[in-house]
Amino acid sequence: MRGWAVIGLLLLGGPPAGSQNGAGAFAHDLPGAVVDVRSWEIVSGDFETKAARGAYRFYVNPRRQAIYQLMRYRVQLLAPEGELQRRRGSSERVAFVRRPGAPEPMLCWEREPPGTVPAWREVQAGTDEYKLEMAMIMQVLAVHRAVRVGPTP
Repeated sequence: MRGWAVIGLLLLGGPPAGSQNGAGAFAHDLPGAVVDVRSWEIVSGDFETKAARGAYRFYVNPRRQAIYQLMRYRVQLLAPEGELQRRRGSSERVAFVRRPGAPEPMLCWEREPPGTVPAWREVQAGTDEYKLEMAMIMQVLAVHRAVRVGPTP
């Protein structure tokens, strides 16, 4: 877990920049459990730091303006190929708050390689993989916040 603190600091410290994994790299479909989001506002961005590069799309439900209820992201760790990168890969992930305010974990999926059925694999809450993804989405949210309001002093 100590490595995550280092990655988090590097993500926060680096300037945002263009990425080859830009917003166009996201899948056209979403996991079946995600509601229709066609009318939701989309906040998107990409970033590149010394530690990672990636892109994100956060969706704002017009009925719940204060939260990102759906978060899609791709992150490629740039450190030398290590266990974390091998375990995680850089495929698209989706995190979805099914019932905002309810005391339940977010739903999370990983996009499987093209031609795989099903196209989205659920990441089970409580597993090490799920915890890794929750830590990663927190880092992506921190990068997004730094871009929108500036770095935290």
